[in-house]
Amino acid sequence: MNVPYLNRYRNGEYLQYMKDVLQLTNDAAIDNLTPLTTTLSPLVASIDAAFQQSQGSVLTQDIITLDQRRDQAIVGLRSVTEGYKSHYDTAVVNAATTLHNNIASHGSKIQQLSYQEETAVLDSIITDWETESELQAAITVLNLTDWLAELKNANTAFVTKYLERVEETAANPSENIPIIRGQATEAYRNLIAHIDAHTTLATAEGYSILQSQLSVLAGQYNQVVDNRSSTTTSEPTSEDTEDAQA
Repeated sequence: MNVPYLNRYRNGEYLQYMKDVLQLTNDAAIDNLTPLTTTLSPLVASIDAAFQQSQGSVLTQDIITLDQRRDQAIVGLRSVTEGYKSHYDTAVVNAATTLHNNIASHGSKIQQLSYQEETAVLDSIITDWETESELQAAITVLNLTDWLAELKNANTAFVTKYLERVEETAANPSENIPIIRGQATEAYRNLIAHIDAHTTLATAEGYSILQSQLSVLAGQYNQVVDNRSSTTTSEPTSEDTEDAQA
């Protein structure tokens, strides 16, 4: 009989394997197994909830959208000020140069910074433009008040949504998965031991059939791991490392 490589399954593989085990066991409709599946089932449900949370919050797309919005704002301001540097009016050129130099002093690719770094840099630019008289005068000359408001609003909205994501993650930490996996594995082994014992004693035909089905299932999942091991030549991914500790 195939024995599953439970400790080598990635979280998603482990979760689906346990779901399949429960499905096969429930389909077998063996009453004596109900208490055992009743113990395993809520643990699998807990892993499922934690796994789904770890794969990405419903807030994630909102964060991406807001990050793109503030990226467009700072890139737009850089382009506008760069363009005005070629203006025929010296006053406009001077104002554009002042603002453009301020942006440049904070880095050439602000939109490519990490979320936290970009937030800090944009906050700094906004503070400069709102408090330094020379920059305020330049904004007036170029009529960029609305552009500045858009940058500030976009950055503020991003920070608000990002903090919501942090709070959600803290409330549903994916770090619980290894702990729950340990509990689920123990419940699973109790279930398998029960099935094996009844199969050996030949107490009912259903046990033997279920044991064969579970063996085939384990073999299929193990093959996925074997295939991955035989083709992996690079360093382990973060997912591999995380799951290996589960």
